[in-house]
Amino acid sequence: AIGLDNLQVLLPMISSVFEIEEALHLIHRAVMEVEEEEGVPIVMPKVGVMVEVPATVFQIADMAQLIDFVSVGSNDLTQYMLAVDRNNTRVADIYTPYHPSVLRALQIVVDEVHRVGKPVGICGEMAGDPATAVLLMAMGFDSLSMSASNLLTVRKTVCLTPLTEAKLLLDEVLAYDNPAQIRATVEAK
Repeated sequence: AIGLDNLQVLLPMISSVFEIEEALHLIHRAVMEVEEEEGVPIVMPKVGVMVEVPATVFQIADMAQLIDFVSVGSNDLTQYMLAVDRNNTRVADIYTPYHPSVLRALQIVVDEVHRVGKPVGICGEMAGDPATAVLLMAMGFDSLSMSASNLLTVRKTVCLTPLTEAKLLLDEVLAYDNPAQIRATVEAK
């Protein structure tokens, strides 16, 4: 990345502020070592955090002050919030991104990260599903990361959905306590 200055480091499975502080220390040390070895000044890479475990949701306000950006891993976060192995056929039907706690947790992350002026994106199945992408847009996510096969469908849905309409839908479903009711309401729009 010498000369490009576009290197970014995304820290996965973070569950405490201390882990970020440790990682930042190691990254700073590595930058200094490369500068000494190469004799060239190195730009400190931007450092971000993946929100994948519930502990991160409740510490994101403190974490966001230490890092440059945030990305939510919606598949892992949903799985860990609901304590459901999405790959286990006996309980996979309980796994749903429409669960009220998942949606409320995502809104907390967006609000807290934006409060300190940092960008927040999301990846995983939610970003690539047109129905949930509308909710994510309404929440204020800055970017949605998805597989290329979902891009055109999500783009079309997001472009054809006015933000005011998406926000009304989000407000409506955040008041519900039943994932099936949330899903039905979102898919009916």
